Amino acid sequence: MEQQREMTMRRIGYLRDSGLFDGWFEKPGPDGDLWRFAVGETVIVFDPSLGVKQGVHFQLWGGALRFMGTKRHHDKWFKPTETYEVKGCFAMTELGHGSNVRGIETITRYDASTGEFIINTPCESAQKYWIGGAANHATHTIVFSQLEINGVNEGVHAFIAQIRDENGNVCPNVLIADCGHKIGLNGVDNGRIWFDNFRIPRENLLNSVADVSPDGKYLSAIKDPDQRFAAFLAPLTSGRVTIAASSMNTAKVGLATAIRYALSRRAFSIKPNEPEVLLLDYPSHQRRLLPLLAKTYALSFASNYLKMIYVKRTPESIKTVHVVSSALKAVATWHCIRTLQECREACGGQGIKTENHVGQLKSESDVQLTFEGDNNVLMQQISKALLAEFLAAKKRNKPIKGLGLEHLNEHAPVIPTRLTSSTLRIAQFQTDIFRLRERDLLQRFVTELIRVDPVVRVFVPLD
Repeated sequence: MEQQREMTMRRIGYLRDSGLFDGWFEKPGPDGDLWRFAVGETVIVFDPSLGVKQGVHFQLWGGALRFMGTKRHHDKWFKPTETYEVKGCFAMTELGHGSNVRGIETITRYDASTGEFIINTPCESAQKYWIGGAANHATHTIVFSQLEINGVNEGVHAFIAQIRDENGNVCPNVLIADCGHKIGLNGVDNGRIWFDNFRIPRENLLNSVADVSPDGKYLSAIKDPDQRFAAFLAPLTSGRVTIAASSMNTAKVGLATAIRYALSRRAFSIKPNEPEVLLLDYPSHQRRLLPLLAKTYALSFASNYLKMIYVKRTPESIKTVHVVSSALKAVATWHCIRTLQECREACGGQGIKTENHVGQLKSESDVQLTFEGDNNVLMQQISKALLAEFLAAKKRNKPIKGLGLEHLNEHAPVIPTRLTSSTLRIAQFQTDIFRLRERDLLQRFVTELIRVDPVVRVFVPLD
């Protein structure tokens, strides 16, 4: 584990010295975002630990500075982040709270007499947990914490905190422990962090959404706590975009290995003294791998679509980007793990060897099912968003707009009574049956809610 962590840092140093990170924050617009995605996706194919470690530093720590901070943070922190003079991590998850970010227990109060925030870990379940980079290397972190001003809890906010000095020593009033060996990504030094009356300057509050004045007044143009919380977390969608795309690249590595092996490995002959048959010539082997290959193509196209709607996002489209990124992150990572397992089995004993990557990639990728949002929780969020959009449109008695539900404004597609192989291959037919499926699932979902919750009374039949 120690050797893997050291190798990861050496590789980061090589990429930095090669100039890869120069101007990381300066590349503007959609092209800049696409370039940053490309770097992350490429690196993680070579070494998943390297990709995650670099992603924590630039996309999580750096992304928080970029989107949640303001000019004062950009001017101070961008350049040392690019050079790794500052090594950043991202302290959101706690032992007692992962997907439920609103429930985190770390508490921060403001001391107007000194102009400082005071961060505390009030209980063991509030310790920051699984923080990538914290165990060995990170010098600074973004701390997500409840902010209490004059006895009033203003909700979750983000703060910059230095946790190690320039010599690598842990700062006073900070305690750090190692999360230890994992089933994968052992080149990432995940750690635990506790704060004990830890003081930081007032300016270290990331204040793009809300601020605290020197005399201790809470300031925000967004008065609604729900909208304020959503505004805080909206910029972090890029992590899910990267995971969706990266998981497809990982699936491609497994498929390339398994399919090439199936084109060289032979087993059993049809007749005595004849050559044995290639694995991929067996229909059963084709059914194992080729549908996964086709789905990987489809999800790769989908992840490219996701990247484009992300880089071209507008305030009006942020909700759609959030829903689509959550959905594809879940579907893509589930598909990746299923694909790698099938590829491992399709390679027989060779799939066990570390040098052939397939089995190892499965261990390295497993965490993607639960970090950046547990997949099952994400799918529940998506269902909630679709339901809310549908019910709101019916309540307003207006057409549905957004989230891909516009087809519900039209009559249900008519499916031919006789299905032929040529019909099944028509793109419009395939689109129609998916729309019918969504229509049916949503209608049954609403009907069930009405049965268990009499408050839901705005349902109108889809046709």
